[in-house]
Parts: sequence; structure tokens; C-alpha cells
Amino acid sequence: MFENILKFFKRKNKKENTNTSNSKDTAKERLHLVLMQDRANVSADFLELMKQEIIEVIKKYIDVDESAIDVRLTNKENSDGTNGAPALYANIPILNIKNEARKVEKKKETEKQEDIKQEEKVENSKESEDKKEATEEEKEREIEEKVEEAENIIEEAKTEEKKEENEEKAINDDKQKDEEAKEKIKSENKE
Repeated sequence: MFENILKFFKRKNKKENTNTSNSKDTAKERLHLVLMQDRANVSADFLELMKQEIIEVIKKYIDVDESAIDVRLTNKENSDGTNGAPALYANIPILNIKNEARKVEKKKETEKQEDIKQEEKVENSKESEDKKEATEEEKEREIEEKVEEAENIIEEAKTEEKKEENEEKAINDDKQKDEEAKEKIKSENKE
């Protein structure tokens, strides 16, 4: 239904350019247009205004081929095959994306990359701190192990020293007993 409106505008433009309009066909097309506008409650002026506003917004970001733009209202078909709500159809050929739009895209991409780098720095910093803490903890453990080893060596040395003292004492006790025994024997021999 609304496709016919667009076709009407296209045909009208073509006919004006070629100056071969047939009044009968023109009247038919105008009648179709009036019927479609009536059914959709959309005037041709409204449709043209909407088309121009859409084009103006899009032209801020991209270059378009205005002569090939196809904007029309159609009826969306329901699942049961009946005509449903009107739908806006726009076919807008893109010629080029404007530099400003590209700059915005590049700026956003750059910001994303900077955010990623910042996050990586924070993670690396955390990892570095974790490694430092782990290294410090490892050093503390090594020191504790060395202290423990030293204490064990000292304990072994003390134990060894006590053994030697006990052996020396035992030897001295044995010598004293021997001397006592010798003196006893001497004293017995004298008697």
C-alpha cells in the first residue's frame, strides 16, 4: 500500500523529467496515493518531511546517495497473513562515512585501548606486589629455616659437649677410684 506512494513519487519525478505524462495514468496514481494516505492516516507531506529529517540526521555521519533513497510506509504482515501495523521501510545507499564519524570511532577505540592498558597496569602492579610479598615471605621462611638449622646445630653441640663432659667426669671418677683403690691397697700392704 505505502510502496505505491513511493512509486508515485518516483514516477512523478520521472514523468516530469521526460514530459511524457499521461493524464489518465497520473490521475490513477493520484487516486492510489489518496487511498493509501487515507488508510494509513499519513499525508504525503508528512512522509516527505519524515524522509527529509531522517536523511538530515544520517547525513551528519555518512554521505548518502539522495537520489537512490527509498523511504516508504508498508503494512507489516501478521503471522496469519492479514495486514498488520504500518512499518517504515528505508533503503539508504551509503557513499562514504564522514571523517568526524571515523574520528569518533577511533577516539572510542583509543579510549578502550587506554582503559585496557590501565587495567593491565593495575593488574601488573598487583601481581608485582603479590610477587614482592611472596618473595619477602619466601625470604622470611629461608631465614627461619636457617635460624632453626643453627639452633639445631647449637643443640647438637651442647649435647655433644655434655657427652664429652660426662665422659671426662666418668674418666676422672674412674681415675679417682683407681687412685683410691691404689691407696687402699698401699695402706693394706703397710699393715
